[in-house]
This record gives sequence, structure tokens and C-alpha cells, in this order.
Amino acid sequence: MTIKHKLFAAAATAALLAGPATAQMFGDEYGTDYDYDTFTTGFGETGYYDALDTDDDTFLSENEYSTGLYADYDRDNDRLISDEEFGLGTERYLGADYESDFATYDANDDGFLDQEEFGAFYGENYTNYYADLDTDDDALLSEDEYTTGVYDSADLDDDQVVTIEEEGWFEGWFDGDDIEAEIQEVGEVY
Repeated sequence: MTIKHKLFAAAATAALLAGPATAQMFGDEYGTDYDYDTFTTGFGETGYYDALDTDDDTFLSENEYSTGLYADYDRDNDRLISDEEFGLGTERYLGADYESDFATYDANDDGFLDQEEFGAFYGENYTNYYADLDTDDDALLSEDEYTTGVYDSADLDDDQVVTIEEEGWFEGWFDGDDIEAEIQEVGEVY
């Protein structure tokens, strides 16, 4: 599995599915299995990428990406990442074999990661990943680069189709309205 798959997937970038993993991700008009073009269209309609692009320049800076990642990890939208949320996020993005102790990053020992603490975690684990997604090396992620990374990660068997079985990767993640509201309150992470 490539670094891209390990960092995006393994169980994992936040709620396309409104129900169980067998529900259709984008609605009946798209069917149940998604080739890249179908996925790109449906994912674009979620508003997720636009929500991450807080400066509306049509690209994601590393700060916008890291802030969105923080909001993704924060499943209950309380602006803090609990040990449980950290475990779910690292398994999803970094893989089940990722071995980092939550306490390593919880500098103030309050049982949560705030933006600064998550920024330290991000700096150690995601900066190379961001560079890998940036295929044109311009230090920004285009919507295509970001969507390709999501698609490649969700396609766990690398068959160029995200099947209904692989849709579970998205459960509880990638809701444009939810992420936009949280990002406005989170502030910069990295």
C-alpha cells in the first residue's frame, strides 16, 4: 500500500454517507459503484473541497489542508480531539499499524489535542504526505489533486472503481456543510 493509501485510508479525508456503509454515497442518480469521473462529479457536489478552501483562491494551502484534517479528526465537533477520535483518525488516515501514543502529543495532559498540539502531530506525520498529493509541485493542492488523493485512497483494492463495499471508508466524513462550520471556529493548525 502506498503512502497515499496509508495516509488517507486504512479504515479513513469526513459525511458522504448519511446511513450505513451500504447506502449510496451521492444518491440514486450516480449508482452504487464509482469510476473516477462519476466520483469526481459526486464529490464536487458535496461542497467539501470548497469548504476547505477558506480563502476562496481555488487551491488548498498546507494550512487549509491541515485545518481541514483537524476538523476531520474532531468527529464530535467540539474543537478538541479526544484520544478516541485520535485513534479513529490515525487508523483511517495513517493505517491500523500506525504506532503513536496520543499522550506524546497531548502536551498539557488534559486528555485532548488542541490546534497547537495537533499541529505538532501534523508536522511529524503529514507534511511529506501533503507534498505527495501536490503532484505539480506548486505548494498548493488543486481540487483535482485533492480529489484524486481521496479517490485513490478510497479505492482500497486499486481496481479503479470505488465499490459499495469501499464506500464505508467515507462513513461520517466529508460533509461540506459540517466541515465549513467547524473550520470557521477551529482557526489555523499548521
